[in-house]
Amino acid sequence: MISFVKKLKRPYFFYSNKKKIEPVISEHLNLEAREILESIKTKKIFKTLPKEYQDNWEKVSLFHPKGEIEKAQSLIIDPTRGSYSLKNKLNHLEGKSWTKFTKSWFVFDALAKDLNEEKDITTKAGLNSEEHPATYSPSMMEEFITFFTKENEVVFDPFSGIGSTLVACDRTNRRGVGIEINKKYCEIIKLRTKSKIINGDSKDVKKLLNTNKIDKIDFSISSPPYWDILNRSTGKFSKTRTSKNLDINYSSFKNDIGNIDDYEQFLSILSNIYLDIFDHIKTGGYLVVIVKNLKKSGKHYPLAWDLAKNLEAKYSLKDEKIWCQDKVGLAPFGYPYAWTSNIVHHYCLIFKKDE
Repeated sequence: MISFVKKLKRPYFFYSNKKKIEPVISEHLNLEAREILESIKTKKIFKTLPKEYQDNWEKVSLFHPKGEIEKAQSLIIDPTRGSYSLKNKLNHLEGKSWTKFTKSWFVFDALAKDLNEEKDITTKAGLNSEEHPATYSPSMMEEFITFFTKENEVVFDPFSGIGSTLVACDRTNRRGVGIEINKKYCEIIKLRTKSKIINGDSKDVKKLLNTNKIDKIDFSISSPPYWDILNRSTGKFSKTRTSKNLDINYSSFKNDIGNIDDYEQFLSILSNIYLDIFDHIKTGGYLVVIVKNLKKSGKHYPLAWDLAKNLEAKYSLKDEKIWCQDKVGLAPFGYPYAWTSNIVHHYCLIFKKDE
């Protein structure tokens, strides 16, 4: 190994030795690997690689688990992170990061850094990031966005709220596009991100996308209103927010789907919004909807399951990831008479526009 390192300065070819990634010691194979890497840099595929690889090409090596150079289709920039496949058309993740994301459940609660970012930016403009009654973390959105897209691709959120998805797009170098019906929230979004925000009603999603010349969406992720659940908020949540003069629902607009009282009507309209997005999503692209099942007047409404069934009219339901919140206060619902749960999990439904 020492002899070829002196001649070539560094190893250009790695393999897997008992699950540990190590350099191949053959000088001949390293020379061949260097030639292959030089060739890759001149081809179109080079521009599709992660920016880190493009910018640090002098550190990139070829990889094959068995050291068979004629079959090598992967790259290494940091052996501790695993390899990146040249066949990866979905994202810019290396194998280890890909595998980690495929776990079917995860625990996530609001991060201080996200809350502080929201507060710092909006306070300077005399606005309040706490205005929105049901925000979620940009850091959590980053996980989904980095898995389902490559850099510079278009990510769409039809229910943008105060812009968590669009902030995540900025952080991951994606082009974010969002729709938000509440003008007040749009003003907050404009302070937080340079991504495109459209003040409009998602029920008109086709028209809004066409008017704004959004022809192709690479990936869509959103968390729609959980029916009219916020209009039924009681107890500490409602009392605390009312005392601070903060919103306790999404808006007072009659056309806001979060204000629809009838479940079947709400489900139908929500389903149609996502079905209308279908033609804009690229073939092979994914759509993720974050939603949960609900209770109202003692009855259980399987919103996540009903929505999934409806969207299968066009999309293929591929899977789900279950998001669990571990820092939500519990209440003695049903005690001491009957079972009823504290719902602290959400379904991240994963759909695909099949080729």
